[in-house]
Amino acid sequence: MPSQDPVTEVEQLRSAVAKYFPIYDVHVSYRAVTMMVNASAGAVEEDFDRLRLDLKEKGFIPYLRYRGGEYSLTIVRKPPLRKSNLWINRALIVATFITTALAGMVLWSDYSSAASQWSAENFLFGVVSFSLPLLFILGTHELSHYYASKKNGVEASLPYFIPFLPPLGTMGAFISLRDPMPNRKALVEIGAAGPLGGLAATLPIALIGLYLTSLGQPVSGPMGDEGAMYIVFQPLYILLGLLFPLQENVALHPTAFAAWVGFFVTAINLLPAGQLDGGHIAQGMLGDKAKYLSYATAGLLMVLSFMFYTGWLLFAILVVLLGLTHPTPLNDISGPGPRAKAMGAATLVVFAVTFVPTPIMFVQPDHSFDMGVEESNITILSGGVAEFNITIVNTGNANSVIDLSLKGTPLGWSGSVMSGDDRSDTSELRVDLEHGSTVHVKVRLLAPDRVPTGNVTVVNLQASGHGHFAEEELRVTVA
Repeated sequence: MPSQDPVTEVEQLRSAVAKYFPIYDVHVSYRAVTMMVNASAGAVEEDFDRLRLDLKEKGFIPYLRYRGGEYSLTIVRKPPLRKSNLWINRALIVATFITTALAGMVLWSDYSSAASQWSAENFLFGVVSFSLPLLFILGTHELSHYYASKKNGVEASLPYFIPFLPPLGTMGAFISLRDPMPNRKALVEIGAAGPLGGLAATLPIALIGLYLTSLGQPVSGPMGDEGAMYIVFQPLYILLGLLFPLQENVALHPTAFAAWVGFFVTAINLLPAGQLDGGHIAQGMLGDKAKYLSYATAGLLMVLSFMFYTGWLLFAILVVLLGLTHPTPLNDISGPGPRAKAMGAATLVVFAVTFVPTPIMFVQPDHSFDMGVEESNITILSGGVAEFNITIVNTGNANSVIDLSLKGTPLGWSGSVMSGDDRSDTSELRVDLEHGSTVHVKVRLLAPDRVPTGNVTVVNLQASGHGHFAEEELRVTVA
């Protein structure tokens, strides 16, 4: 521990510690001073917290440990911190407001089926319906962390918002803790405050969003070739939805989507791993054993990425990069206490009602169809014409193109496939099968002269498109 007067400095530290703990041994090294102390189990938490605040003013950090039946206090110099620049916070929140407003403009234009996406009206409604609700949720989450930190005597920065591209317009927000965690109680209270505060902010937004969604009309139409993305409601959102019954296929209001994002962010933050809020809570509740839960969480996310939602792999990688282990608090001896335990239990319930293994579903276009024939066996005279009425029904969710082809037409016979008034003599036909539509086509088979009576001719009509296939057998009997 470098100093102009090391002896005086050690004596000052010894005097500060002796106000709260009797000292019976002192060890001095270049980086730290370690004092063996006696402590009363009932008062150790309160005494250490007072000592921590005293030493904080002098620029030092104490660590309290209990090993081999002895209490030790290790004191190190607090590393210098760069003074926070509020202009960074302000610039980021302005940038995030702009990106979430643009995301809201896109969402509102889709919701309202606006003719043009880029308009002042869409931008304004995007701000009101999505950007402001989402920033309110994220801001409440982080400010809850901030005030819990202040309450526990931990210096913290104001929230840093992260701008991003639509459809969300943000990657969330975070605060920077400028002091180490003092004890396990602070770990739980600071970690739990954000999700609980964020949930409290999300609930009214969800109710407003569900109400606005219930006023909308069902939407219909074909799915594009690129497919579609669907969100899956969390159990709590489903429960709230009982208050506002929704019609099938109704479009989700942007405000309701902002609430869904709020629930999703709450669940992600409560994963009991590393530096996430859930990691803080687990460390405070379980102590050093929390690292095993962190390892299990990362492994489970990888398993879920293969079974349910591939996006969990990204979160697993993020958890590993942020660190699977959690720094121990300055006082690792005292337990979390009744209030912190209650908050930890509450976050467990919150996680259970906001987590879903498949939050997002990607649906591919379905080009399935059914083909049927009105009468598949027709009797004609030699030299006559058999005409079959074919019906093709689009049973999928997208517009399709179907290729029809006659196969197996005997030598001397003439076969053609036609649609509507088309009388072209061709054995192949391409039809546009729009979403929800039915197409009627005719197949004409002309028999040659002098076909023996009782002759049975079989021709196959094949239909294919977008990987789907159907076939009908057409029989002509000559009388």
